Amino acid sequence: MISGKLSLQNLTVNLGKAEVLQNISFSLEKGRTLTVVGPSGCGKSTLLNVLSGIIKHYEGEIWMGETKLRNAGLTFGYMPQNMGLLPWKKVKDNILLPFRINKNSQVNKHELEDVLRKLELTELLNRYPSQLSGGQRQRVALARVFISHPDILLLDEPFSSLDTITADISRELFLDLRRKYQPTTIFTTHNLSEALKLGEHILLLDKQPATVLRFVKNPLFESEQQQVDAEFNHFKRQLIAWITEGDAKNRYS
Repeated sequence: MISGKLSLQNLTVNLGKAEVLQNISFSLEKGRTLTVVGPSGCGKSTLLNVLSGIIKHYEGEIWMGETKLRNAGLTFGYMPQNMGLLPWKKVKDNILLPFRINKNSQVNKHELEDVLRKLELTELLNRYPSQLSGGQRQRVALARVFISHPDILLLDEPFSSLDTITADISRELFLDLRRKYQPTTIFTTHNLSEALKLGEHILLLDKQPATVLRFVKNPLFESEQQQVDAEFNHFKRQLIAWITEGDAKNRYS
């Protein structure tokens, strides 16, 4: 497997006449997790679409170690905001789709059962996506990426449609599987608390065309009782200050 950093160098994306991403540069060590925070419409989803290969036309370069990302032979797990479920396939077939595509991969049945149980999907396996609520469809999409064990994991606001309890369970499940398989993960969110809990590094993006406000290491990642720690609240306020500072610069520039 290709090793080294995932590196973006001056990534710029134009969609039609609109410049969406402008000179985005950062590096993420293999196996680490990055949470991406920015205002709605700034280009977070576009960033993931480039990394996943959906958007093929862009300026700049993307590397994995010394190999261009597209040539690195890596497997990708991508959960877009529309969840990417196939409407003509039942829930079980949607979840197992990565294993149908990659014949060399095998399902860990014990892990599959555990994920289905924790996400409360066991009774829904024979339904079609049209027969599910929005939150249920999101859980199906999560189950699929959780059990596929990709090299690169891309999650676009994956817990946004879930109720509070299910979202907390899903976050813990994500952290458990991340510790076990260590995919290189990029995760978008509007929730700063979520970004702090799940991201070893945090990327703050400005409004469109998105530029990098800050790329910071999260000093509180996986710290004990981080949600009630004064340091957590202090660092969260610092993130808000950086975001506010960037917004003010744009407003008066």
